[in-house]
Amino acid sequence: MAQVTAVAALPVQRAAVRSSNTQTSSPVRLTARGRRVVALLALLPIVVAFFLMSTRAAQADQSGPTTAIVKVEAGQSLWDVAVAIAPNEDPRSTIWTIKALNGLQTSEVQEGQGLIIPVK
Repeated sequence: MAQVTAVAALPVQRAAVRSSNTQTSSPVRLTARGRRVVALLALLPIVVAFFLMSTRAAQADQSGPTTAIVKVEAGQSLWDVAVAIAPNEDPRSTIWTIKALNGLQTSEVQEGQGLIIPVK
């Protein structure tokens, strides 16, 4: 019969193998196309902000009061002009608006003077 001898099992050492996940990280390198995409994405919020501001400015310009020019007739005061152009409003607020539009310091007007008035 054959003789069998017992051999002690020794641990086998495996060679150190690097997995592909443990590579050292290198800096990200972008191609020319990638740099353009990143630049466009960075500029996008700025372009959107300018667009929104311009549409709001256009809306504000359209909603502003329109004006007309009237000539003061003989014997007319600023009060008379205010009552004539806005009969259902308080003449004092209309006079204030007329003075602001025309840069007047006082309520004195002259015959034939042109006044910028608000038109609603």
